[in-house]
Amino acid sequence: MTIFIILSALLAALAAGLLVWPLLRPAGAQSAATPRAGIAATVVAAMLPLAAFVIYFAASNWSWDPAQQAAEPTMPDMQQMLAQLQERLASAPDDVEGWKMLGRSAAVVGDFVLAREAFGKAFTLTRGDDPDAMIGYAEALVANDEREIDGQAADLFERALVMAPDNARALWYGGIIAYRRGDLPLAQQRWVELQNHDLPPDLRQIVAERLADIEATQGKPPGPAAAATASPTPAVGGIPISIDVAPSLKAQLSPRATLFVIARRGEGGPPLAVVRRGVGAWPVSLTMSDADAMLPGTQLASGGPLRLIARISRSGQPVAVSGDLSGEVGYDFTSAHPASITIDRIVP
Repeated sequence: MTIFIILSALLAALAAGLLVWPLLRPAGAQSAATPRAGIAATVVAAMLPLAAFVIYFAASNWSWDPAQQAAEPTMPDMQQMLAQLQERLASAPDDVEGWKMLGRSAAVVGDFVLAREAFGKAFTLTRGDDPDAMIGYAEALVANDEREIDGQAADLFERALVMAPDNARALWYGGIIAYRRGDLPLAQQRWVELQNHDLPPDLRQIVAERLADIEATQGKPPGPAAAATASPTPAVGGIPISIDVAPSLKAQLSPRATLFVIARRGEGGPPLAVVRRGVGAWPVSLTMSDADAMLPGTQLASGGPLRLIARISRSGQPVAVSGDLSGEVGYDFTSAHPASITIDRIVP
């Protein structure tokens, strides 16, 4: 069960990271902010998914060793464990840690309604005195309705920061909230404090680059830490990709489907690059390049073979849910050939 908890937390992080993607669009209250702040917000928004994910990753014991991954539970196993956990909580409704685990696990399988209910139960049981339950509840609120980042979720993140001012997740989201409100000094303060945590190098670079952007909007030169780490690498190369749908599935296509194409390393791990586009006609041709990478400076060709996944999202959201259509193929840069993906299965 310990392994399951770790896996659940990691995958929930990925879900949360992806759905944070649009949250730095200008809020209504931000319309009076300076144009330079708007430009910086656009830059920051592009990096939110991976950064939110890596924050969770930094707090977990997950091993990226392929041999250990092979021994971890599969998604069907996790869904079975999720059902068992719900049964156990039915007879132990006051188990706060169980409700929090259920919330994380529900996020893994894309059931954000259940995640909201579970974290909400934990939040109620603790009477708002558990920062972890509060932050999980706030994240689940945003997962169900991104407008919550300017509503109840924002209030919960702020309360969590008062209770646990050194919490990395609260500092990250608190910085986002301050940024959306046009309070760049407060966003800067929170992300500077985030740098005091033992962050992975990739995340430390992201935070430093975002701080450099804030300093630039305020007419200040980047600080030493930001200048030392903010060294973006230009996009190079690209993978021509052709995507089509198996004839047996074409009847299930929406006339305005949302297509996600995701690149991962062949041995697994988090997404390296993501392309999203609306689709009206098939087949689809596109090129994925370093410009689509989730982390600045990532070179898709530098780490060996890739797995390319194409998925048609029913919800329009990046997190896979049951009923989505999917297909994947391996890709090796040494072949120098275009990739061809057939979407031929239904996500269970």
